[in-house]
Amino acid sequence: MNSQVRFVMHPDDEREFEAQILADQNVHFVDGPRWKNELPETFRKLSEISGNYCIIWSTNDLPRLTARHIETCNDWYCDSEHATIQFLRSKLQDSIITEGRIAISTSENQSSSDGVEFRYKALRQFVKNHFTNSIVQWCNPQRPIAPATSKRSANPSKPDPQVWVGPNALRWLEADSEHRIKQQLNSLVEATVARNAG
Repeated sequence: MNSQVRFVMHPDDEREFEAQILADQNVHFVDGPRWKNELPETFRKLSEISGNYCIIWSTNDLPRLTARHIETCNDWYCDSEHATIQFLRSKLQDSIITEGRIAISTSENQSSSDGVEFRYKALRQFVKNHFTNSIVQWCNPQRPIAPATSKRSANPSKPDPQVWVGPNALRWLEADSEHRIKQQLNSLVEATVARNAG
C-alpha cells in the first residue's frame, strides 16, 4: 500500500493529532530517517523532535528498526521505513504555515504491514473527521490572476480537495489576510482560504 494524506496543522491541531497517535503505548517517534547510532533514540513527545520530519513506529509492528551505515557521514539510515508511518510536520513561521503529510509504503509480503496500515488508516480517518478539505486555493503571485485555458491552469487554482486543514489552522488563516500556506517556507506558490469556502 502506497498512500499519503496532505494536511495543514497549527501547533494546537498537532497536539490533538499527537494524542491520537500516542493512545497506543507501543508507538514511538523517531527523529528523522537518519541517526548517529545503529539503534535510534525514541521519543513519546513531538516536542522532543528537532526537525519537521519524523517516523511513527510501533514495536508491535516491528520489534526493532534496522538501519544501514553511511560511511561518508558516519550516520545510520533507516532501511525499515516499510514498518513505519512517515510524518512530515507543518511548520509555523511568521505569516507562513507549511503543508505536512503522513505517508506509508507497505508490501503484502512484509509481516509488519497489517499493523502499519491499520494505524495509518485510523490516523487518516481522524484527519478526515476533524479537518476540512476543498477550502484552500493555490496561487502563483508572480503570474497574472486568470481562469484556466487549454494551455494553462487557473491562477488561483480551484479549491484543493487533497489538502485537509485543521480547525485551528483554519482559524489562524482566517485571522489575518496575510497568512499563507506553502509547501515549504521558501516556496513561491502559496495558498489561502478560498473566498467562497464554508
